[in-house]
Order: sequence, then C-alpha cells, then structure tokens
Amino acid sequence: MKTVNVRDIRNRFSEIVDRNEELLILRRGVPVMKISPVSKEDLMKYYLSKAQEEAKKIGLSEEEGCSSRRVEKKR
Repeated sequence: MKTVNVRDIRNRFSEIVDRNEELLILRRGVPVMKISPVSKEDLMKYYLSKAQEEAKKIGLSEEEGCSSRRVEKKR
C-alpha cells in the first residue's frame, strides 16, 4: 500500500487516482484515511441498485424487469 500526504492529494488528485492502487492518506504523518479501487463486485452492486431505482421511478415491477420479453416504447 502506497502512502501519500493530504497536500499531494490536493495538488495531484487525478494523477494519483489514475494509478488505481490502494492508498493510505497521511495528515502530518498520521494515517487519516484509506482509499482503495472499486472491485468488480462493488461496481456491479452499484449499477444494479441504480437500475432498481430507475425501474421504481417508471413503475416497472421486479417481475417485469426480470422477464425476457421486450418492452416496446410508446410513440
């Protein structure tokens, strides 16, 4: 796990995040936070929860969402 201080995070956030590695954030030499890349499982859970939220908004039931039939858009 790499360590990085708060100042570096503030000044070079994009560059540091693009490395896609677990980081330990230090403030005055003391660990204050850990940042880790998103796992495929976490990413899948996120997208599934968003899909469920959108389905609720349009009134789609779970059964309708899981069915293999195609839903036609009204014109």
